[in-house]
Amino acid sequence: MNCLEELEGFPDSTLTADQWQQRVLDARRLSEEYVAKARTRSAGPPSSDQEDAEAADQRAMNDPSLQRGDMIVTSKGLFVFTGDDRKERTPADFSPVLEPHRPP
Repeated sequence: MNCLEELEGFPDSTLTADQWQQRVLDARRLSEEYVAKARTRSAGPPSSDQEDAEAADQRAMNDPSLQRGDMIVTSKGLFVFTGDDRKERTPADFSPVLEPHRPP
């Protein structure tokens, strides 16, 4: 398969320049809103390492800039986002990336 064939199968390959620009602007706005919310959260009591890991996992999974095919790293490993970037995310929207087999 050549690069052109790969691009034709990519869901965004049919977007016009204006549509693409609008998606970029929407993603930027969502990202800025996400950062603004994160900055306004009050710092609570110190949390455990497990709670920190779970919170980091949730931030990664709910990142508004995620698009189909993006990979995230969580405390449970590497995952690829397979869901719809315009809908609320669920754990089913992420597929684990299997580590390559390494010979002993």
